[in-house]
Amino acid sequence: MKYDARIQAYQENAVLTTSREQLVPLLYEHLLVNLRRAVRQIRERDIEGKAASVEKASAILFELLGSLDFEAGGELAARLASLYNYFLRELSEASRTLDARRLEPVIEMVASLHESWVAAVRVVTGSGEEAGER
Repeated sequence: MKYDARIQAYQENAVLTTSREQLVPLLYEHLLVNLRRAVRQIRERDIEGKAASVEKASAILFELLGSLDFEAGGELAARLASLYNYFLRELSEASRTLDARRLEPVIEMVASLHESWVAAVRVVTGSGEEAGER
C-alpha cells in the first residue's frame, strides 16, 4: 500500500506542476496507461483490477470532457466531445462484457490524439522539434 500511495503522490505532483499546454498530453498518457492495464486485466480475469483501471480511465475522460471550451473550440470541441463520449461508451461496454477487443480501437485513437497534442505543444512552446521528429 505504501508503494501505491507514493505513486499516487508522484502522479498528483506531476499534474500540479505541469504547464497548461502539457496537461492534455499528460492526461492522454495516463488514459493510455489505464486503458492498456484494463485490457490486460480483462484478459487475466482480474475483475477488481479492471474495475479500478476503468474507473480511472473514465475519470480522465470526464476531466477531458469538462475541460472543453465550446465557445473558443467551436467544431473541434464538439468533435472531441463526441469522441470522448464514444470512448466512454466503449469503455463501459468492454468492462461490462469483459471484451478487451473493444478497447483496441479506443487505444489506437487515444494514442493518435496523444501524438497530435505532443506535436502541438512542441509548436506552441517552440521546443525546436518538428512534429514528426522524436
